Amino acid sequence: MIHRSTWAEISSDAVRNNIGVIREKLKPEIKICGVVKADAYGHGLKGFVRMLAENHLVNMVAVGKISELRKLSEIYLPRGFDMLLLGNATADEIEADINNRVLDPGRVIISVYSHEQLVNFNKAAANCGVILRVHIRADVWNSGMGIGPEELESIQDEMFSLFNIRIMGLYSHLYTSYSDDLEETRGELERFKKLVDSIKPEYRKGITVHVLNSSLIFKFPEYAFDMVRAGTAMYGLPCGDGGNLKPVMKVCATIFDVRDVPCSVPLSYHSSNECVINRRIARIMFGYWDSPLLLTQDSVFININGKLFKPADEVCMDNLCIDVTGEENVHIGDVAVLMGAEGVEIQDILERNHIHYVHSEWMCMTATRLEKVYV
Repeated sequence: MIHRSTWAEISSDAVRNNIGVIREKLKPEIKICGVVKADAYGHGLKGFVRMLAENHLVNMVAVGKISELRKLSEIYLPRGFDMLLLGNATADEIEADINNRVLDPGRVIISVYSHEQLVNFNKAAANCGVILRVHIRADVWNSGMGIGPEELESIQDEMFSLFNIRIMGLYSHLYTSYSDDLEETRGELERFKKLVDSIKPEYRKGITVHVLNSSLIFKFPEYAFDMVRAGTAMYGLPCGDGGNLKPVMKVCATIFDVRDVPCSVPLSYHSSNECVINRRIARIMFGYWDSPLLLTQDSVFININGKLFKPADEVCMDNLCIDVTGEENVHIGDVAVLMGAEGVEIQDILERNHIHYVHSEWMCMTATRLEKVYV
């Protein structure tokens, strides 16, 4: 580790702890789907999913875009470890990817947002000579983000009789998930339950139903149905869990230079005018492109040897100067932690910068060039 310049350390032990915390809220038979959209919330898509699969931590994973599904199809994953596309895709895209052997229909599950799309997927699967597995996206509000309750009830016989489609699941997403109005959320969950209850028993027993995201797992575990989708909670980000989750990511950099710098010497493109004394500066090769949002907040601190320091000037793409004036116990080779240590945990960063915990995943967004180390 001492030879690394900058890296994000991803802890499988923390993930294992967080999955355990989630499972404690659920009945033993409930499955867990790990949500890995947006480059696994910045934790590195391929590496993170490989870690989940090799350690048997979740039952399946879900991505947000077909491009992410394609990336996961490039790596080896054990048979039976499914990948669910939560986002929208066209029948043409799916047909082309199957024909070009980019997607394996035996490994992927596609979301269906409308009756028309379901029909088109059936045709595409027939053209490819395969059975396409799908999850139906249901919409409790009939707003267009899925098939509404009345239509779902009227077309279910047709849906389950399509020759080249195998319906594997039914799900929805509730936009009141992070609302403080629990009764409003419970009302939406009840509407979804009513929709599920409208499915004929012979169809219901063969599908996996899921609606709870990370926040709802801790608020309404009684609505877990057959599976829950864990994103925020799996990564140890705040989601009303009661403080039992552990942060998975630690963002680190090795100090490569420490020296006393005259006040008149610029340290970045836009040097601060507040400098009035000579400073002791520690440098790391870490820039705004490595973690675009982490270093753009008003209140930024860096943990070095258990003490907190502030940036000396504005961060550049590949350079962060840290003001360690008055501290002699900072040396070349020391590790600076920008997130994931005392004083720079996600919760600390959110509170200092008045960011609502709903947006905690923003802090984890990292560039692909920031090396991910899975430990």
